[in-house]
Amino acid sequence: MDLNGKNVIYIGGFGGIGEKCVEAFLKNGVKSLLILDLHCNDELLKHLQNSYKLSYVDYIPLNITNCNEIREAFQKAKAMISVFDVVVNGAGIVDEEKVDQIVQINLTGLIHSSLIALEHMSRANGGRGGCIVNISSIAGLNPTEICCIYGATKSAVLYFTRTLAKPIYFNKTGVSFITICPGGTATPMFQQAFSQMIGIKHFPQFSNVLKSMKPQSATALAENLMEVLKTAANGSTWVLNDGKIEQITFPEIWGSAMKLN
Repeated sequence: MDLNGKNVIYIGGFGGIGEKCVEAFLKNGVKSLLILDLHCNDELLKHLQNSYKLSYVDYIPLNITNCNEIREAFQKAKAMISVFDVVVNGAGIVDEEKVDQIVQINLTGLIHSSLIALEHMSRANGGRGGCIVNISSIAGLNPTEICCIYGATKSAVLYFTRTLAKPIYFNKTGVSFITICPGGTATPMFQQAFSQMIGIKHFPQFSNVLKSMKPQSATALAENLMEVLKTAANGSTWVLNDGKIEQITFPEIWGSAMKLN
């Protein structure tokens, strides 16, 4: 996808990864960028508005744990920019002691926002199609003892996104879905993981694993995300780790419902 001239919604755009990603979108010449997040980062918002005057940049408050607020936020976005070409679900937390909250933010909210965005973007509803990008994690690819709850939410994100990328959905809606699995990234959330993961609580020695990691910069991740978006096929899954890009493929163990009919 050529990002130049596109309208983008980024959910969680004031987070550690999100801050770099929203600016990367603007560097690639998007027409409009709406940041949906719980709280506004006034300093960053003003910086983006002043630095990229050819693009429309604005903020809509959003509590991703509230489905009604998600629906209202997208209605506001539609009134502001009319159509959406790219929606990025980038909100997330790592605090595994808050089980309900981590599921609500990392998974339930992402599901609601994906489905609501799909309603607006679908060609079947008068939209013009586009791409929904869901942020999973390398922790969602394989079980790891360190982050059983965080990893579970991210694994579910991967399953959900790959399912909505099936051809039967794309042929009707014109909306593609791709999954991004970042590796360890130098953000406040990465540092918080040392005290918020259940595995480390039970086995303190696991903290040495995280401490030994050399996280990639959020800037490198954002730049690689832009590269992926330019060429990624519907349903593809991408690992962005250590400043590198790798596409991941999965074996089909159980056939799709369409093949079983």
